[in-house]
Amino acid sequence: MRRRFACVLLGLLAAAPAARAARRDERVPTRNMPGPVPVAVATPPSYDATPLRRYPVLYFLHDGQGDEAVLFRQGVMDALEAAMRAGRIPEMIVVCPRGSGTWWVDALGGARRMAAFLTDDLVPFVDRTFRTRAVRAGRLVAGISMGGYGALRWALARPDLFTAAGGLSPAIQQLCVPSVAALPFFLRPSLEAVFGADPVANVLRRNDLYQMLLDDASLAAQAPFLLVRCGTEDKYRLAEIAAFFGRFASAVGAAHEVRLETGVHDWPYWRRVFPDFAASLAARLPSGDGP
Repeated sequence: MRRRFACVLLGLLAAAPAARAARRDERVPTRNMPGPVPVAVATPPSYDATPLRRYPVLYFLHDGQGDEAVLFRQGVMDALEAAMRAGRIPEMIVVCPRGSGTWWVDALGGARRMAAFLTDDLVPFVDRTFRTRAVRAGRLVAGISMGGYGALRWALARPDLFTAAGGLSPAIQQLCVPSVAALPFFLRPSLEAVFGADPVANVLRRNDLYQMLLDDASLAAQAPFLLVRCGTEDKYRLAEIAAFFGRFASAVGAAHEVRLETGVHDWPYWRRVFPDFAASLAARLPSGDGP
């Protein structure tokens, strides 16, 4: 009887669903956007049980088709939760703002100032609302595709905020009128709506990663560690651009790593590598609970 009961109990435990990431939905007030910005926040496994502990923060910027909940829908947040419980990555707060159609920059004309929102509104809100390590050494930023560009641009624009930044399949092609004109027709409208369609009146140059590093000779030394990963079968040929970015970063002296691997520009690839991608960024965090 005891053996039968033990077998039944083990079967029930095996069938029990894995722990789900704890999610909080916030609306962050701002004057930099037309209205409050939805933000999904995942707190780490021990957050509620250890009220005196403070945690590092991973800011995640989604892709062009995503939103603040995409990591939850795709099962990535549950995978991160499992990795934290297993000790494969340190426990972190993960913050996911909605940036649909913004390219994570201040758009031409000033009506949608997403870059200003991220720095001036989101980071202070998170540090006020959650038990964070509110220092550079306690912050990471990462993104996918459009968000990969956004994460790297944010890190270069505000190197004082992050200890490491990562782009997974990042859209880090040079931002200039000829490069935008060469993009597939279905991608051009989103860039033109944000950066400007006029050959002269646009904000392409000020948001170009390469130009940012060239314009400020001291930026490469100040920049966070930059991690870029990309699938070699990416349909937008971003693997070639990632390889070029690596050579450029080496030339200007920026600390970085570029890893090209089997994969395409889709969620099966991103789901597979994101936990390891996050672990590589988290390895740049100092150990311990911090201030």
